[in-house]
Amino acid sequence: MATGYTPIYRIMKGGIDITSNFNDRTTQIKVELYAGGGQGDSCSITLDDRDWALAPIDPGDAIQVYLGYEEVGLAYQGNFNLLDVTYKGKPKQVILTGTSTKFADLQKTPTTREYIGMTVGEILKSMGGDTDVFTAISGDLADQEIATKNQITSNMHLLTELEQRYGAVAKVVDGKLMFIPRDSLTSASGQPVPTLVLQPEHFGDWEVRYSQRMDFSSTKAFWWDDHDNMPKWVKTTVKSIGQGSGEEYPIGTRFKTAAEAQAAADSKMQAFNRSTVQATFDLAKGDPWIRDQQTILVKNMRDRINGSYTVDRAVHTYIKSTGIRTNLECRAPGNGVDLSDRAPDELLTPNPGEPMGTVVPGAPGSGNAAP
Repeated sequence: MATGYTPIYRIMKGGIDITSNFNDRTTQIKVELYAGGGQGDSCSITLDDRDWALAPIDPGDAIQVYLGYEEVGLAYQGNFNLLDVTYKGKPKQVILTGTSTKFADLQKTPTTREYIGMTVGEILKSMGGDTDVFTAISGDLADQEIATKNQITSNMHLLTELEQRYGAVAKVVDGKLMFIPRDSLTSASGQPVPTLVLQPEHFGDWEVRYSQRMDFSSTKAFWWDDHDNMPKWVKTTVKSIGQGSGEEYPIGTRFKTAAEAQAAADSKMQAFNRSTVQATFDLAKGDPWIRDQQTILVKNMRDRINGSYTVDRAVHTYIKSTGIRTNLECRAPGNGVDLSDRAPDELLTPNPGEPMGTVVPGAPGSGNAAP
């Protein structure tokens, strides 16, 4: 196993490096990265207040957090607004807690609005305009048309509903609302997302759980054809990764168009697929370059552990006394993709104990370059 890595972090505020304000006091930095589902990325920083010498800190500040290794570089974790400052003992501590910048702006009181003949992209841009949040939407999702949508809930509730209908991930990154296909192998900008290959030596503890579910072979949804004055059904185009009972799962909602019904049927089958396998991986060496929605290929372990996964939640924790830890919560890819079929240049295969940043130094999106 590789040795000699020295864990480091960096904290920026308004373009100024303020790490020196924390170095003698920081005992832990915990960053949680979520793949949507109504959750925002979060950050918690625990400071030693042993002599009550820390200056008062007020909620509302925005900070940028980086984690990494002195010999490798820094991985950007995100831009966070401090929501809470907690003074605690014993021991004497100050705990700073924040969430993704602009995420809280979307969690407004219920909004009443009617969208008629608009695309998903237009709806999200309208929502972003109200809350001063820019949007970055995958092209295929942006063009999906919604005949009628009445909003009587909060923006976040509507986002979660659109996630479920279109098999997407909605989250706020650096103050920008992202809406991208779940389990996608490309980013919102169309750039390939590398697949990380992990083998037995990369793991500390692991757990892979298979769950019984209603194992439908397909799903179907119906829409109302005004011309023929009758309901019409469409079936999923996504393959079930289960054994398949031969039965179809009918979605009870009536949709306005065939395209809306098709999207709902596909999304439901993807949700069924993801529910079949849940995995938790603790890495032997913390790797803060791993993000939510990262695709992972596990090799050279036993059957039912080997295979393809997508990261639902990545937790990176800097602990002053022990270093950096990484915990990954994963599910089976909803689209049933076999990541072993990816081209070699789309795979990242770190050596034992080597964080991903050493594999692709300076590559776009690697986070290897320090700010």
